[in-house]
Amino acid sequence: MEPSEEDILEVRQRAIEKIESPEQDLQSIAHPKDLERLKNDKDWIRRFLLHHDLDKEKAVNMILGTLKWRQKFGANDISHSNINQQIVCAGGMFPHCRDKDGKPLFIVKVKSSVKGTYKSEEIHKVLVYWFDRLEKQEKGGKISVFFEMTGAGLSNMDMEFVQYLIMLFRDYYPYFLNYIIIFEMSWILNAAWKVIKSWMPAKSVNMVKFVGRSDLKDFVPVSEQLAEWGGPVNYHFVFEPEFLPASGPVNLNGQFDDSRKKVHFAEGTTSNETTSTDSSESVKKPVPGQYLQLAPAEEIVFRREDGETTGTLVMNNTANCNVAYKIKTTSPDKYRVRPSAGIICTGGSLNVTVHIQSGYSASQLVRDKFLVMACTVESDSLTNVQLSEVWKKTSENTIQQHRLRCSVAPSDAKDDEFAGNVPGLNNAATAKLLQDIAPQLNKILDEQENLRKQLKSLRTLLFILIILSLAVPFYFYNSDPDAGNLSCRV
Repeated sequence: MEPSEEDILEVRQRAIEKIESPEQDLQSIAHPKDLERLKNDKDWIRRFLLHHDLDKEKAVNMILGTLKWRQKFGANDISHSNINQQIVCAGGMFPHCRDKDGKPLFIVKVKSSVKGTYKSEEIHKVLVYWFDRLEKQEKGGKISVFFEMTGAGLSNMDMEFVQYLIMLFRDYYPYFLNYIIIFEMSWILNAAWKVIKSWMPAKSVNMVKFVGRSDLKDFVPVSEQLAEWGGPVNYHFVFEPEFLPASGPVNLNGQFDDSRKKVHFAEGTTSNETTSTDSSESVKKPVPGQYLQLAPAEEIVFRREDGETTGTLVMNNTANCNVAYKIKTTSPDKYRVRPSAGIICTGGSLNVTVHIQSGYSASQLVRDKFLVMACTVESDSLTNVQLSEVWKKTSENTIQQHRLRCSVAPSDAKDDEFAGNVPGLNNAATAKLLQDIAPQLNKILDEQENLRKQLKSLRTLLFILIILSLAVPFYFYNSDPDAGNLSCRV
């Protein structure tokens, strides 16, 4: 049942009156952005009412609790530039695909996490970042949490994380949860989920769905299933910040053209021509007045791991203000840069990953170059359009530039099989096919190992049952009318 317009206005008015009462400290209760949202976003108020089955008093109390929590936690100040990039880029939790109702899936890969690897506060901050981002993206629409449990054991089950996630849905993100889908959970984790269910409101327990490959289609359409779930979607998570330029750079014979200016990589523009691949040796001390400190400072070193060739660049904001950046390359068709543009908050740090597209060999990288452009901005929450306008209006004299070469790690320099370029296979389509098959083969091997472990456990259990059946006598109890009690006959 939908709340009426009068219900929404009444709840909003009651919440505002409590917030603005003389005995309340307004600054400690609500962030200005949330207060503005309370006064102008009726759909947000509607969600609080639906969350509590139109109970106005509970809705008002939840609004006040949410505002206080967001102010204390600093939810409005969280952005991609001030969260732990290692947690984000690890791909342990991210949104992709949609459920049967068209709601986005927030995927949690349980096997990839080990409790204690990161501080809980940092994990919570990343989780709130994703929730806020999805809430804005879906304009308050629901999401489903997809726990991918394949191969996960007790060491991967972070109960504190799950409890915190449930608490967010229950107390601070009203009417936001569609389903919690538990995929391929091992029987050994049944007890853990019984405890988790006890933390959830009664009506939310029905939202938890335990599924395997055969019945996953009941909640996630086959067309939306990832390849590792048995579906057709081949997807490798690469973090992309929410603020990206409207259009990418165009390559013009080694020049950059963003419809405003051209940048040439002239010979000798780098100050040091050393070819060291040790990132610790290539990190320079911050230069006074420099916006960004890069590591490595002069070249991106590419390494091949897990069938993929990547290079990493760390950018630290050394200015006393927010810094906008964007990254360009002389060969945009050859590389995929994530994130390629955005804003780094004061004192913040960002990891950039450069992926090499399939069909390119090591010998084709050494002549390529990258350009990192940086300028200062007042706000860390600019939209795409606003960020594009900043770059257009910023004077060339105030834009700092960092030029980087490309190199290959010594262990990979002799490797001809680079990013899908297999000897004897000159056809790029064939190389891409091999890359697509590789994850499936790895998955088959993983499942084979899991099956072997399960069979070993079953053999052990069967042996114990046989021993017990031989050692424990069987008792038959018969009534003895003379004694007036029960006698036991073996």
